[in-house]
Amino acid sequence: MAGYPPGVPPIPPVPPPGYDPRAQRRFYRDQIRARRDALRTERDQMRYQWRSLRRGSILGPTLLIGLGVLFLLIQTGHLDHARFWAWYGQWWPLLLVGAGVILLAEWAFDQLYLRDPQRPPYRRSVGGGVITMLLVLGIVGVVGRHIAAGERWDNGGWHFDDGNFDEIFGDKHESDQILDLTRPNTTGLTISNPRGDITVSGTSDDDRIHVAVHKQIYARTDSEADSKAQQYSPAVDMSMGSPEPSIRMPSLEGARADLVVTVPALTTLTVTANRGDIHVTSLKGAVTATANHGDIELSAISNNPVSVHINSSGSSLTAHNIDGGVYVQGHAQDITLTDVTGPVSLAGEFFGTTHLERINGAIRFHTSRTDLQFARLDGQTEISGSGISADQVLGPVVLTTSNRNITLDRLAGDIAVTNRNGTIDLTAAPALGNITVEDRNGSIRATLPEKANFAIEADATNGNIDTDLKLPTQAGPQNDGHHTTLTGSSGAGGPQIRMTTTNGDISVNKGDVQPLAPAPAAPKITLVPVPPASHPAKH
Repeated sequence: MAGYPPGVPPIPPVPPPGYDPRAQRRFYRDQIRARRDALRTERDQMRYQWRSLRRGSILGPTLLIGLGVLFLLIQTGHLDHARFWAWYGQWWPLLLVGAGVILLAEWAFDQLYLRDPQRPPYRRSVGGGVITMLLVLGIVGVVGRHIAAGERWDNGGWHFDDGNFDEIFGDKHESDQILDLTRPNTTGLTISNPRGDITVSGTSDDDRIHVAVHKQIYARTDSEADSKAQQYSPAVDMSMGSPEPSIRMPSLEGARADLVVTVPALTTLTVTANRGDIHVTSLKGAVTATANHGDIELSAISNNPVSVHINSSGSSLTAHNIDGGVYVQGHAQDITLTDVTGPVSLAGEFFGTTHLERINGAIRFHTSRTDLQFARLDGQTEISGSGISADQVLGPVVLTTSNRNITLDRLAGDIAVTNRNGTIDLTAAPALGNITVEDRNGSIRATLPEKANFAIEADATNGNIDTDLKLPTQAGPQNDGHHTTLTGSSGAGGPQIRMTTTNGDISVNKGDVQPLAPAPAAPKITLVPVPPASHPAKH
């Protein structure tokens, strides 16, 4: 009996010969039951032993602490919830990367711990609740990415919208409506559309406002579609005493309308699209455009500034031939501004590529990561997640950023650049101004005009200085590592050049750099008449 696990009842002995067969079969059945109970008890003891050797992962508590901190910041107003969900929708795969890093670190620690034979063996496990939490957070990230972009599901793809079951299960019915409106004495006009595109052109030559409405109605029957189409008409206020003439589309479930509006060129326009794109061209009045979930395209706007509010991380802005300046606020994906006369200001969060070209005015670009200011841009500038490049820029130039490689070519005037975790490549053009370049964990390469006079101070910690200037460099120890300096004047002296870097090299050389051209003239804007679009009715 000593071979049985403890707590297991002994197996009854086999009855001696001569017993009743029924009793003998009963003894055999009892013996089988006893063996089965012994196996079950042994299995339970093994399970208990394995569970006693199991150690939980810190991944679950780490996730709970992180979520608690995030929700606390959002609840107390220290973190904007809309901006957080836009960020999380784009970068949520980093959550899986972090979870994998934690599990890998735990595995490495366990391998080191188990090398000691005196320590009891154990195994690490991740509970089903933690796995479920990761799956839920991943699904929230995928859905949040598309919701932040203002999409809904349609035609086999993500297109989240505030539509309803009619749009999902109903049939699509299309119809058109044409309006010919008399413009009041005021030049102002407000156009709003909750769902659909808005196209406005200032090419009306009869001093009237022409509106073409292309309706898309989702309904199960033709009669229901006709009834909705009659209700779904723009509300127009063009009365003489109206303080703000307006064209407003109502909000109707299962309906979308694209507006094509032709107005006189001197109209001052305020246009808002909640879910749709905005296109404005050929106007001589001020323009204010707001797109919550859609792209904005502006062209040939003269004599007045343009104000843009764009509020979706997946949307883009394109503007060219603008005479009067451009002011942009919000968050978007890609920004493209070309041939602008007047100041340009961009403030918000821009997740894609910002391309600026030929800006005859002061430029200000501000995000949580980058602050950039130019006096004028004759060439082009491109700002992306990995780097910043600019050429033919008139200073003063101020650039503060991090985790980017910077390339600045033919910059004239005063220059101040601060970077961290990236390289700086700078070419200064005549007339040379004061230059201050600071980098941390990156190298600096500077090319100065060949005949320029200046005074220079360069300091490289944990790096070397290479130069073709006829100035001595000094190297020596410092508390934080190797220290190299370059100090002196070139020619008769003049502007102050200061360069400082940590964990990087400095290269200072002279080169044949051409000066910038005189300020370009304002771009010529030609207004081309565009007839209003029309769509044949379909049912």
